[in-house]
Amino acid sequence: MHHAVFNLIAVVERSEHGYADVPPGSINDELESGLAALGYAVARSDRLWLGGYRVHSPESILFGNYRPYVPPSNFTCIASRSARVPDARDFDLEAVLEERGELPSN
Repeated sequence: MHHAVFNLIAVVERSEHGYADVPPGSINDELESGLAALGYAVARSDRLWLGGYRVHSPESILFGNYRPYVPPSNFTCIASRSARVPDARDFDLEAVLEERGELPSN
């Protein structure tokens, strides 16, 4: 699986809301497929950046927070050259998947 999928999952899992807004260009079809395979959903979001995305955790979807499009807000930016998805080197994806029952525990 692509390392960027892990980074996106880490950002979502660290969010207290169950979703994370990410800048334009952060997600392509391959990443969206990788996220969907693990139960995450991607929506278009203009909440923080025009043309951005919102990645929802499986729990967020379960609780009805998923919307296919999130409209602009007072905080929406047209662009931000420094916006990026942080690298999650210390994130334990296997622990998250094991907790959800998607990986068998040892």
